[in-house]
Amino acid sequence: MMSQLKDTLYVLFGSRTGNAKSVAVLAHEYALSLGYEALLLDMQEMDYSQVKIIKNLLVIVSTHGEGEPPVQAEGFYEFLHSDAMDSVKAQFAVLGLGDSSYRYFCQTGEDIHKRLEELGSHPVMEHAKCDIDFEETAKQWVLDVFQSLDGQLKKVNPPNKEGFTFELKIDGEQHSAYKAELLEKKLLTSETSSKKVLHVSLSLKNSGIDYLPGDAIGVYGTNSRALVDELLTVLNFDKAYPVPQKETTRLLKDVLINDYELTLVTPLVIKKYAEIVQVEALNQLVQDDKALESYSSEKDIMDLVLDYPGHITVEQFLSVLRKLSQRLYSVSSSKSAVNDQADIVVKVIENNGGSRVRNGVCSSYLWNRLDEGDMVPVTLETIAKFRLPDNDDAPVIMVGAGTGIAPFRGFLQERRARGAKGVNWLIFGERNSESDFLYKDELMSFQKDGTLQQLSTAFSRDQKEKRYVSHLIEENGREILEWIEKGAVTYVCGSKDQLAVTVRSSFIKAIAKHKQMNESDALTYFEGLKGAKKYQEEVY
Repeated sequence: MMSQLKDTLYVLFGSRTGNAKSVAVLAHEYALSLGYEALLLDMQEMDYSQVKIIKNLLVIVSTHGEGEPPVQAEGFYEFLHSDAMDSVKAQFAVLGLGDSSYRYFCQTGEDIHKRLEELGSHPVMEHAKCDIDFEETAKQWVLDVFQSLDGQLKKVNPPNKEGFTFELKIDGEQHSAYKAELLEKKLLTSETSSKKVLHVSLSLKNSGIDYLPGDAIGVYGTNSRALVDELLTVLNFDKAYPVPQKETTRLLKDVLINDYELTLVTPLVIKKYAEIVQVEALNQLVQDDKALESYSSEKDIMDLVLDYPGHITVEQFLSVLRKLSQRLYSVSSSKSAVNDQADIVVKVIENNGGSRVRNGVCSSYLWNRLDEGDMVPVTLETIAKFRLPDNDDAPVIMVGAGTGIAPFRGFLQERRARGAKGVNWLIFGERNSESDFLYKDELMSFQKDGTLQQLSTAFSRDQKEKRYVSHLIEENGREILEWIEKGAVTYVCGSKDQLAVTVRSSFIKAIAKHKQMNESDALTYFEGLKGAKKYQEEVY
């Protein structure tokens, strides 16, 4: 048994969309082709205790949201970081997959790498990270891993590469979007509002997409032609410049419209650009992490090339850019109520600063460039950790601000359709009651028919002193805790940097006050709610 473990390479993956799995499959098949003994393990199906005795380990894992493990990796992640794990004596390598537009890029992989070292394991190479255009980086990582393992891991079989192709086998179903008809789009905010928030209805007829309230719809937008024309002019690139691809050649303008991220810029993109153009002021910026994060949060690709002009070729420029990814929107409907349709809530991004307006790629696509009847490429993103309780008698508390109301409209539609007996409480915040009370008429209807027992609102700019959702939680803390003690599940949806942080803090304050606990005990109680899935978040 021990000799088998010593000579076996375990390839472990935690995959949300299938990308991490595709890399793990490649690593496993490549190992077999080289003559190694290898086993492929899915984190959500494996016996976690196996990790204690594994001697050779590859981990490929994605990251969800703000540095959290995907649902498929949660159990493994928690076990690895638990007191039950006191030692792992393996040689290992970790590849993290993520999205560099998020602050905690590939955090799950980083955490696992660090924890394995703490437990006594030896890394054969540094933790590697892949952005959304992960394919080439991931393939190179696989090659590098086996170069590092050469001579350290025994080959038990003769090499056999017959029938093996060194390519990622990405699940086509995961990467093919359904063309949904745009049935309706309308403003949920009034003309006097300081922002635009849209209700968008999409037809899913014959799509095979079977969503549940709490899931998200991924929308693939395109860049504005006007933005691309302006960028080509600034860079002095020919719009008809030929861009070779696997089986064809396309024009540069078409590639920039459809394939690359232009409306946001990440620290990684800025660093790549800086290495090429070698502008002193930009080199100084990338050395300052805080300044770099601030710049990337406010600027886009056009800003970057205008603020730091330098010589760059078309090929170099494309190598800097990230692939254009879908934008996720919480489903704001229940199929039980709307049948073969999905509704989403979209805030139109229009950031004014300096001489330019920076538009969100997908929100401007839906608002400015599509009409009802047009087709929209969409996919389903299953959010299994954000689900209504199976028990229809359980009380539900929903906390949201702005577009964070989206999943709760779906929750209420679903509970009404199911005839759920459990009481429902919505705590909602926005700027102004007259202009920004999203779905006001529907919420009143839910109250009238008894679906929504309590509706608490905070409109921050209706009075001199601003009021937020967090104030409502502290003011209603005793009743909220009474609901929780009766089995209520609390759901929070909204901004990760504002709503999520303040709501957590207010919950802990309410627990400390009404349960007469100190801050440490109140935090422990709160973490217990999260661990028992009695407090669930979906933040962005």
